[in-house]
Amino acid sequence: MKYFFDTNVISNLVREDSVAIAKLQELALDETSEFYTNRLVFMESLRAIPMDRKNLFNKTKSTLENFEKLEITQEIYDKSVEFARFCKSKGVSLGKCEAIDFIHFITAKYYGLEIVSFDGDMGRLEEKYQEFLEVTQ
Repeated sequence: MKYFFDTNVISNLVREDSVAIAKLQELALDETSEFYTNRLVFMESLRAIPMDRKNLFNKTKSTLENFEKLEITQEIYDKSVEFARFCKSKGVSLGKCEAIDFIHFITAKYYGLEIVSFDGDMGRLEEKYQEFLEVTQ
């Protein structure tokens, strides 16, 4: 199976959160599992680490380098905008990181990956995605 890891999972892994570690271990039991992020997850995960936390920065960067980085293509951006507009028309609001959530979600869909996230918004997007596909295809 192929998995796209959301920023919140990476952050929890670095903080040695037991739930995140257990999830990663569960997925890694299958030797065919492949782990992906995009460069936006890479940047989001590193940007908030204070300059005086060099060890944490290095640990986080090292963790991220174990994941294959996917490109966010123009097609992904366009589909993210289209899906965001659709969701907004259905009353779906995700809060302050809404645009980024749509990009992560559509990146995973574009590459045929299952999303690993501790963000309930991803579940809400999954619910609307089938409806979106029915309307746009």
